[in-house]
Amino acid sequence: MIIPWIYFLKEDDQLLVESLTRRYTVEGPGTFVCPPLHSASSRKGITLGPTDYLRIKNILTGELRNECGPKLYFLKADEEILMRLVAIPLKHNQSLRIVDKKTGVIRVETGESLVYLEPTDEIIDRIQEGINIDEDTAVLLRDTKNGHLELITDHQVFFAAPNQEILDVRNKIRLEDHETVVIKDPAGNYVFKKGTDPDRSFFLEPYSELVQFRWSAGIHKSERNLNITRFDSRPKFMWYEFDVRTRDNVELSIGITFFWQIDDVEKMVKTTDDTPGDVCSHARSMIIQGVSKVTLEEFLENFNPIVNVAVMNEADEFYSSRGVDIHAIEVRSITCKDPDTQHILQEIIQETTNRLNLLQKQESENEIKIKKIKGDIEVENMRGSLLELKREHSQLEAKTVGEAEAEKVKTFLDGLGEEIPIDERIEIFNTLRKKDMLSTLSEGNAQIYFTPSDADIRIENIKRRK
Repeated sequence: MIIPWIYFLKEDDQLLVESLTRRYTVEGPGTFVCPPLHSASSRKGITLGPTDYLRIKNILTGELRNECGPKLYFLKADEEILMRLVAIPLKHNQSLRIVDKKTGVIRVETGESLVYLEPTDEIIDRIQEGINIDEDTAVLLRDTKNGHLELITDHQVFFAAPNQEILDVRNKIRLEDHETVVIKDPAGNYVFKKGTDPDRSFFLEPYSELVQFRWSAGIHKSERNLNITRFDSRPKFMWYEFDVRTRDNVELSIGITFFWQIDDVEKMVKTTDDTPGDVCSHARSMIIQGVSKVTLEEFLENFNPIVNVAVMNEADEFYSSRGVDIHAIEVRSITCKDPDTQHILQEIIQETTNRLNLLQKQESENEIKIKKIKGDIEVENMRGSLLELKREHSQLEAKTVGEAEAEKVKTFLDGLGEEIPIDERIEIFNTLRKKDMLSTLSEGNAQIYFTPSDADIRIENIKRRK
């Protein structure tokens, strides 16, 4: 007698039952009595969260499918789990491009959403951020069905459609007043956009190209590695260095500085593709011709005038024909190629410098002496003015004292009356003055001697008047 097996199943329990001819499953909760000639294996159901899903394969047909949560899932008897996956969350400004490998159809999933990949799906690219198209940003697209290009400028958060390919995210070109750009249109023509135009801010249209020029750079203008897309019409400086030879066969290396400006961009673009290189090459040719006509001594004495005459020639239309203007040019450095000649030149320069320093020193000393002499003269003039002022004050003081004394004498004489003759009034005044003088002298330590005759005369006169 065969005793059957009894299975007690909970809510998440499952039995896989196999007989001689088929397989089937039994899910809980409940009890199950295993029949004879059957075998059973217990397994748990699979709990799927809100973002979980299973990739399941039918082992009989090979068909693949997804089982998405949230749920408790029990596998069928003919199913197996290939992988457990998690849905891809997309934010409101994100997108994901997916291709169906079975059909080749591309679709674009956008947020906000959860993306469950189908069994035949494959992610083409990582999650892409949406492009904010605004006043300064546009998107250049290519339609993959017909190859047509389109520039999207409508304000939005942009996601490319399945049949669209993003070629470029373009920023608006904003030109300042002094800037100019060159655009090649679909027909290959040059279009010049200037900062003074009304449409100075614009997007580059499809099939148009912003032309980039390669100019010569460096102090010798030997390499064309300066990329220019915006031409600046403001005056600017440019350095250049090259070799020349004087009439007495002295080879020199001179450095010059150009102060130049672009006047006409259209004329410049039509006549040259390397403006600095052309300007420097032509100037070098003219300077070489000018320097070859003078000796080293003559060149050292007048190097700036010689260079200016060679380059700043009004009859030379080379620069104006290329739309540029040379405002000024000056020699920055002069060096002899031969070391011995350079040594002699350095001695000459040093001697000249010393002479100029001595002259400057002498001029400074002379200036100091002149200042001192001028100061002494000013002091003497002020001293003379002071003495003159003192003299005037002394005269004024004496005049004031004399007038006061005269007024005093006049008052005294008038006070004696008209009945006394004027001679006697004067004599009385002199006597009183003598008395005052004697009183003053007697108060001090001075000793005064009077002759008898003087004393007697004075006394007799006084007695007589009494």
